[in-house]
Amino acid sequence: MTLVAFILSVILGTGSLAYGYSQMGLTDPVRWFMLLGILWLLAHWQKYYWFSSVALFVTLIAAAFGVWVEFPTIWMLLGALGGLLGWDLSDFARRLSYAASTDDIVGMERRHLGRVGIVAALGFGLALLSLYIRINRLAFEVAVGLVLLAALGLTRLVIGLRRY
Repeated sequence: MTLVAFILSVILGTGSLAYGYSQMGLTDPVRWFMLLGILWLLAHWQKYYWFSSVALFVTLIAAAFGVWVEFPTIWMLLGALGGLLGWDLSDFARRLSYAASTDDIVGMERRHLGRVGIVAALGFGLALLSLYIRINRLAFEVAVGLVLLAALGLTRLVIGLRRY
């Protein structure tokens, strides 16, 4: 289950970035993103789990650059999301390899994928919402209060998810 989700997330991340960059007429980065995806899958297969951190860094930088130069934002968001999911699932596969044979590995995979799916869907939904909702004037105190409220909510969510 984790392997399939990992492969799909790597394809989502690198494929979305490649498609977003190709829409702007850039062909060289498209080849590099495809190569990155292939190398990422091969590195995971060879159990070079450190490569996921490098790939995450590259996908996040590429997505941030794409948003900065005003490439299609949806593809940059999906690229960043795929990179984050691939990195998390690679780390989870590494930690799962240390599990004992008596552990409920299928149950642990199911719970982890459920949690990651919820967080990914909420994060992607909020990112999409931020694209469509624009607030022109907002007092600084209100903005600070909203940031603190969001941080408190995310902290409570992470604490709640760690209990399970």
